[in-house]
Amino acid sequence: MSKHTPGPWRLGKNSDDVVADTPAGHSQEAEHVDYYGGHLVAESICSHNRPLIAAAPELLESLTNLVGLAKLGAARLDKYHAALAHAGAVIAKARGEQ
Repeated sequence: MSKHTPGPWRLGKNSDDVVADTPAGHSQEAEHVDYYGGHLVAESICSHNRPLIAAAPELLESLTNLVGLAKLGAARLDKYHAALAHAGAVIAKARGEQ
């Protein structure tokens, strides 16, 4: 079982925070949703790091999928290419290119 707030994560209403649609375990969740625009995952983040942090759950999922497919070998080549394309899109998101 995952020990982090489930994704997706996204940029919040404020200039330096990342939020999720799923509760993150803070004691003041309702206030966070109104103020931050979602359940607070992280705040006071340098603007250059916000896209990377927001993409973290998707990066983990994409890499997990690629590793699983690599273990299956070439028999699942079509699924591998789809997973590779998804990984490329998530990398672009993490870099703030989307």
